[in-house]
Amino acid sequence: MEEKMKKKILENRDRIDKADNQIFDLLLERLDAVNTIGYIKKQEGLPVLDQERENAIYAKIDARFSTVEASFLKLIYESIITESKKVEEL
Repeated sequence: MEEKMKKKILENRDRIDKADNQIFDLLLERLDAVNTIGYIKKQEGLPVLDQERENAIYAKIDARFSTVEASFLKLIYESIITESKKVEEL
C-alpha cells in the first residue's frame, strides 16, 4: 500500500477513535438518564414500553437524515432502545 494511502487510512481511523470516545461518553450519559427513568416508572407503576416515545425517536431520525443515514441510525437505535428497556426493567 502506498505511504500516502496508509497515512490517510490512519488519519481516518483516528477520526473514528475520537468519534467512538464521544459516542461512549454520550451512551453512558444516556444510560444514566435511562436508569433514572426506570426508577421513576417503577415508583409510579408505569410500563417500560412507551411506543409513542419510540416512534418519536424514529420520526426525528427520518426527518433529519437521508434515507441511507436514517436506515443506518435506526438499526443502531433499535439496539439502543432494546437495551434501554432491559435496563429500565431492572
